[in-house]
Amino acid sequence: MADHLMEFMKELEASEPPQFAPPEMRYGANEDALTVYFRSGESYAYHLNKGVTLFLSFEGDELVGCRVKGLRRVLESDGKLTIAVHRDGKLELGLFFHLLAYDTPEPEPRNRLVELGQRAKGMELDTQQLTLSS
Repeated sequence: MADHLMEFMKELEASEPPQFAPPEMRYGANEDALTVYFRSGESYAYHLNKGVTLFLSFEGDELVGCRVKGLRRVLESDGKLTIAVHRDGKLELGLFFHLLAYDTPEPEPRNRLVELGQRAKGMELDTQQLTLSS
């Protein structure tokens, strides 16, 4: 088993990482999570709250991206939020983050959510992937 693991690790090290062109977003239906990258670069994860994790640059703590856990659950649990951000089969991410900020009383997470809203302005996610019940 160790030999197979070493071979696998060598293959990983020899292969190029997948390329992407920010901004990029991916929704994983199994984990019900949306991952968004606004720019490339090394980053670390900062848990903003129970649903949102920010990816911040090592230099300057600038916003690189984020991950939203339970996206479908959030949209299905709050009808007002769904109506406000779900138009023509698209989820308007900028507005989504601004509405999350509006509902957040603590200043630091609220400010970061507003920043996310500004960075995600104009980005839309096709909600066909989410299979919303409403």
